[in-house]
Amino acid sequence: MTKLLKILGWLAGILVVLVVALVVLVPLFIDPNDHKDRIIAEVKQATGRDLSISGDIGLSVFPWLGLELNGLSMKNPDGFAEQQFASVEQAKVRVKLMPLLLDRTLEADTVQINGLELYLAKNKQGKANWEGLAGEPAPAETQAPAEPEAVEGKGLAAFTIGGVSVQNAHVVWDDRSTGQHFEIKDLQLKTGPLTPGEAVEVTLELGLRSQQPALQGKIDLTASLNSKPDKQYFSVEDLLVKLNLTGEGLPKDGLDAKLRANLYLDNANGTLDAKELELESGTLVMRADLEGQDLRTKPNFKGSLKLHEFSPREWLQRFDLAMLKTSDPEVLKRLSLATSFNATPDLVAFDKLRIQLDQTQIEGELELLQPADPLYKFALDIDKIDLDRYLPPQPTAQPGGVSKAPVSAPQKEPALFPVGLLKQLKLDGNLRIDSLTVKQIKAKAIQLKVTAKDGKLQFNQQIGRFYDGKIKGGVGLDVRGKTPALKIDQEATLILIGPLLKDLADMDKLEGTGAFKVNLTTSGQTVSQLKRGLNGNLNFNFVDGAVKGINLAKLLRDAQARLSGETVAVSNEPEKTDFSELSGSGVFNNGILTNKDLLAKSPFIRVEGGGKVNIVQENLDYTVKAVIVNTSKGQGGKGLEDLEGVPIPVHLKGPWAKPEWRVDLAKVLADKQKERLQQKLEEKVQEQLPEDLKDKLPGALKGLF
Repeated sequence: MTKLLKILGWLAGILVVLVVALVVLVPLFIDPNDHKDRIIAEVKQATGRDLSISGDIGLSVFPWLGLELNGLSMKNPDGFAEQQFASVEQAKVRVKLMPLLLDRTLEADTVQINGLELYLAKNKQGKANWEGLAGEPAPAETQAPAEPEAVEGKGLAAFTIGGVSVQNAHVVWDDRSTGQHFEIKDLQLKTGPLTPGEAVEVTLELGLRSQQPALQGKIDLTASLNSKPDKQYFSVEDLLVKLNLTGEGLPKDGLDAKLRANLYLDNANGTLDAKELELESGTLVMRADLEGQDLRTKPNFKGSLKLHEFSPREWLQRFDLAMLKTSDPEVLKRLSLATSFNATPDLVAFDKLRIQLDQTQIEGELELLQPADPLYKFALDIDKIDLDRYLPPQPTAQPGGVSKAPVSAPQKEPALFPVGLLKQLKLDGNLRIDSLTVKQIKAKAIQLKVTAKDGKLQFNQQIGRFYDGKIKGGVGLDVRGKTPALKIDQEATLILIGPLLKDLADMDKLEGTGAFKVNLTTSGQTVSQLKRGLNGNLNFNFVDGAVKGINLAKLLRDAQARLSGETVAVSNEPEKTDFSELSGSGVFNNGILTNKDLLAKSPFIRVEGGGKVNIVQENLDYTVKAVIVNTSKGQGGKGLEDLEGVPIPVHLKGPWAKPEWRVDLAKVLADKQKERLQQKLEEKVQEQLPEDLKDKLPGALKGLF
């Protein structure tokens, strides 16, 4: 036993002597700088590139086996103007010697790289400057399968790395084939100890500069990373990314943003969890959670998304977006969103969707089926919305009715329908709105069904409360042909026509309650084309109303007074003609409405009419015939006894907003006077004729007047 211990002692002593000799003699007799030329030649042979080592190569043995390189640089291949592909001011790496020899344990110190310059580029032909660095591969037909090398002994039992430190790095990406160019400068990367299966802290700082678009900024990142390759598990916890950008399209004071997240990927089980995702930029704060399943077979994701209330107007005004000018400067000051979602390769669905936009609340569901050829499905409920508030402001008028908008030459009318988009659009949706205002038209209790497929778009609606009445119908748009075709079918009942016309066209010309029905078709890509192509039918029937702007009874009395040489009486009667019933129908033919059966009734007058209304030129040529039926009743019938029962034509012509009218009352009165004279003459003669001639007299006297 004593002899064995002596032998072991001798062996230990010899080992110590060898280690000491290694530590002392290797630096004395081995100078790594003597091998620079060989290293350069080997790199040249392997890569075809010229390597330069301008600094010293440092070598240490004990207690750390280390290597230090200084002043490394490698040139670009031919065809690239810049001389350097990559350069490093200093690189250090070292490991503890004794644990490596005795325990097969790699204990490395922090790997240090200082002053890295890396230039990555593509020329105009798309060739990259890093191509060929790995040497030319052998032709596929001559390559033999690699045989596993025989390895004696065992591998490393364990390893740890003290960390990675990259300081003052500069990376350039220059793609001459596309014009892309950006730089990463002042890159600082630092990690904590790297131990398999344990988390590592990472800190990254870098500057960013881009030419297209012209941007520059700074990015800071901190995170705790963990990797378990044997279990295919990876995680990023406490991720925090801070971004500050300035430049083209951004506010003058720059754009600040923060991203926080915790990410967990289990590739073995095909799952991904993204928890506590948060994006923040000024007052904009968005949070989300995500769970992914079956990532390796049929990926599907579910989660939630929440956009906290903020002011889009204030946030986007920082970007000077003129498109956000609205008629009401108080809109777009409140926006929030919350939803759950599911996503697969065939479906993206948002349910429990809730949007708050100013005073409007939207709830419902939205689906996107087959994203490669999308079909959009939705079912949304809107409580109330005034779309006029969100439209661009109208030019304000100066005193005298002159608009402030500059006078310019007539411009080509814009196209109304995006034909290319509509041909691809697929829609299937239902929309319910409690209260809607658009172009000053008001409607409540709206149910709208929207479908689109193969270039055909259809809207079918029912409106429960529309100016005290109801309206239902449909609008169809077909863009499959050379010219978009439009079809309109609408039917309304118990409508207050006065308020409707006031809101629709700012016309205060008609009062009454009633119904109308239209069946119209047209085609075109501009408003003018649609007007010119208008064809179809119109029917209407209103009761208990009035035509404003003309007092037919007063007009007739005044005309009669002038013809009789009497003074026209001053009257405070309103300029309108009452009716108990107003009905008619019309036919549209290429933008011109023809009506032949206008009928208006009141207690003292009957009106019939017909004529044409030109929708394109917005004028009319129309004649009505008024017949006074009772001078003791109704609106101003008294004083018109001489005209009772006589048809009185009134001709209207000119712009429909303010037409001119003409009444040929002199001819009417003259005809009436002739009729009376003839009647008196017949009565006089009748008194003096024998009985046998009285029956023959009326025919004989005809034509005398």
